Amino acid sequence: MAHDSSSEDGERPTKAQRSASDADVSAAVASASAASAEWAATLENCIPAIVALRVSSVRPSELDGAGVSWGTGFVVDAEKGFLLTNRHVVGTGPVRILATFDQHEELDIDLVYRDPLHDFAVLRFDPSALFLTRKQVALPLAPAELRVGAEVRVIGNDDGEKLQILQGTIARVDRNAPDYSDGVGDENTFYAGCGSNCSGGASGSPVVNIRGEVVAILAGGSNSSSSDFFLPLDRVHYAVEHLMRQEPVPRGTVRVRFLFETWAQLKRLGFPEARRD
Repeated sequence: MAHDSSSEDGERPTKAQRSASDADVSAAVASASAASAEWAATLENCIPAIVALRVSSVRPSELDGAGVSWGTGFVVDAEKGFLLTNRHVVGTGPVRILATFDQHEELDIDLVYRDPLHDFAVLRFDPSALFLTRKQVALPLAPAELRVGAEVRVIGNDDGEKLQILQGTIARVDRNAPDYSDGVGDENTFYAGCGSNCSGGASGSPVVNIRGEVVAILAGGSNSSSSDFFLPLDRVHYAVEHLMRQEPVPRGTVRVRFLFETWAQLKRLGFPEARRD
């Protein structure tokens, strides 16, 4: 028996409706292709600013061992030769750092600054020692562009690869600083969360938006899920500006560690209703 779709499934779409639907699909494909091309151009401009870091360290204390580790850094001032990475990448003791640039050029670089509180460090290299890598490429810092829903790319030395690009979408920007198993962490700042599924060696990678602006730094991730933790750039930008002017980074403390809690949890802890606003 022939199946009568018009009686059970509703009327078949008209030619005009099909044409409109096809036009919507074509527009969506064109938009996706345009976005893909824009991302490709952005990444092409960013890649020369990314470096793979090989860090050789002595044993700084009885709690830490000597050894060699990998991380990622990125250029923030091409003229002065400033790089950013994570503090935990360079450790707490004397280190020798070898950076591999885009065109496989290797340079010894100097450690300029370890932040005493937050998980970032500033390094410096000699731009005149580069011959093949594009020298005048630096990534701008854009702390205000970190927001929920932003599509980003993480560019770095993922799991020992010299360069890997992973995509993701910022899911939250109000996460408490993660607690790591080694006890070395961050405090008094929110972290951002994203499911980009990075792995070892990617620490210090820039998290860039489609305009090529760095909105955060990859600092860590979960062993049991695809969640990654991004350090916002508010404190980073503040410190880098002072260092570029060859000024000391002002520091203060209130000797308090702040944590983000929900209102329901605060009520359970006895926080008065009158202070809610």
